[in-house]
Amino acid sequence: MVNIIKSELIKGRRSFGRKSLVLFPSLVALMAIVLMGGALTQIGAYNWWYMMFLPVTVALICINLIEPDKRMQFFNVATLPAPKGRVWLAKVWTGCFYIFIGNLIVFGLTTISGLFFGSQYPIWRGLAAAVVLTIAWVWQIPLGMFLSAKLNSVVTFLGILGVNIICSIQDIAGGRFWFIPFAIPARLMAPILGINPNGVLMAPDSPLHDSSVVLPGILITSVLLAGSLLLTKIWFNGRSE
Repeated sequence: MVNIIKSELIKGRRSFGRKSLVLFPSLVALMAIVLMGGALTQIGAYNWWYMMFLPVTVALICINLIEPDKRMQFFNVATLPAPKGRVWLAKVWTGCFYIFIGNLIVFGLTTISGLFFGSQYPIWRGLAAAVVLTIAWVWQIPLGMFLSAKLNSVVTFLGILGVNIICSIQDIAGGRFWFIPFAIPARLMAPILGINPNGVLMAPDSPLHDSSVVLPGILITSVLLAGSLLLTKIWFNGRSE
């Protein structure tokens, strides 16, 4: 498994999805500093990251993990001596690793900006945001790779981007439908970072400060990861035979 993951990391080193792990976090950090004039740079960067740039990054990662094999009609996978299910798992864990790295980079850059422009939350909250965002997003990796294998890249990219942006709006993620899987990350960031899904700071009496949604949100997305991983692994075993 480790060797297969290493192989996936080597194959993806020149992909734009991999480059976006540094490019987009740097971009949101710079945007926050320039557009917000040094005020609320941490919150602004995190909000733009998980509302817009993280969906783009995840879509690119899923496409880049599948496209090289898809162009060969998965012949290279079928001829590998390793079990096909193990290859799929390696791809999924590689994608999960990429998301974690991207979130850690955002955490690092926002922590640095907080030192220069003033911190809007304790460091532990920023780290918690990175970890929770990773947990709440990784279930989309097997789903996104499946879509990339079945559909063309443009449809996959726009589908992942569109559904995440729509479900993350204030009326959904900040309302009673927050438990929709694609809305959960934005909802969980509210009590952790103190920011509404629309990017506006929450009022002290806002009901979104309620942190009781964090554990259910993590459990829901963890179950989705297990389910999507199992189903897509079964599909991939049949697809690559």
